Amino acid sequence: MNLKGKKVLRVTVILLGTLVAFIVLLFILLWLNSPGRIEPQAHTNGKPIEGSISEIVRMPIGGVEQGMIIQGINQDNPILLFLHGGPGNPEYVMAKEAGVKLEEAFTVCYWEQRGSGMSYSSSIPKGSITLEQMVSDTIEVTNYLRERFGKEKIYIMGHSWGSFLGIHAAYEHPELYKAYLGIGQVVNQFESEKLSYDVLLAAAEEKNDQQAIDKLKKYTLTVPSDVTTEYLMLRSDLLSKYGYGVYHIAKSKMELLMPVMSAKEYTIKDKYGYAMGALLSLEQPMNQAQYTTDLNETVPALEIPVYIFHGSYDRQVSFDLSKAYFEQLQAPHKAFYSFEESAHSPFLEEPERFMEIVRREVLKNEGCALYGLTAPSGSIMWCL
Repeated sequence: MNLKGKKVLRVTVILLGTLVAFIVLLFILLWLNSPGRIEPQAHTNGKPIEGSISEIVRMPIGGVEQGMIIQGINQDNPILLFLHGGPGNPEYVMAKEAGVKLEEAFTVCYWEQRGSGMSYSSSIPKGSITLEQMVSDTIEVTNYLRERFGKEKIYIMGHSWGSFLGIHAAYEHPELYKAYLGIGQVVNQFESEKLSYDVLLAAAEEKNDQQAIDKLKKYTLTVPSDVTTEYLMLRSDLLSKYGYGVYHIAKSKMELLMPVMSAKEYTIKDKYGYAMGALLSLEQPMNQAQYTTDLNETVPALEIPVYIFHGSYDRQVSFDLSKAYFEQLQAPHKAFYSFEESAHSPFLEEPERFMEIVRREVLKNEGCALYGLTAPSGSIMWCL
């Protein structure tokens, strides 16, 4: 081998060695940050709060081991079951990062649904997770919480896909719940996708974004099956780019991923499940059910109080469709809250206002968080 060849080989070996060392270092850092342990609820001085709870629970639900995080500063507080979106995207870490602090008002259960995060398993068949199965799992988790904490009824809150799941659970078993809280309420997702497509195309044309225009025009949304995983990925990227997606002020994929990868509550297996669960869930019948269902027809009324929270910039799940559904929905009490600085995740984008409304309206029934008004039973309250 000549001198030049030896230099090339030496450089190649150095580069490969550096890459291997870097990968090993990343794995070590990931392992150190993945003990699967949760810190207790504590005072500012670090002393654990007496009567609080902070647990990671793993248990069989519907024949599949599933995980959840339960937190609360006082176990006597009302119980809240939080249903994450996606499907397949647990939101405990996002809520923690945003400072939502549901645990100060409730004993909150962040359940990671079948096939997601802590509840991911590669053995779950591709077409096995139906809406009916997910509602059954939801009721099983609900009853576990009721029995464990000695409550006749609990609150149920869902975000995005979780709102679609949660409203079905509340509709089928109102006797289990005190109230239903929907964030970014899914109503008729196929119609929402068509509206979103038009908004994105108009935004791309206004900004002379030819690349986006060309990509969008490869798709036509004529029937629900046209909403493919590939299209959803494009749609999500463009919604974020134009301020209509998960956040109005977009976050990079790294900004969203790093808190999950550094979360000590998760093991490495859980973090792998977080990454893989989203892909698994998108291909399941439960996700397809969103695109073939119109709540105006299937859930025209609920027997419990209803509270809807929606960001005015949201085009991932149509604000207008959510508002129209709310107006015709029959319920003993209902309120709709518009968040003017948010897109699809007002509880993460405006957490202080969100929690103020929850405390004053939902838990204390003192009326609108902004105006201090009280709505009689059976009436509509708008808080804009």
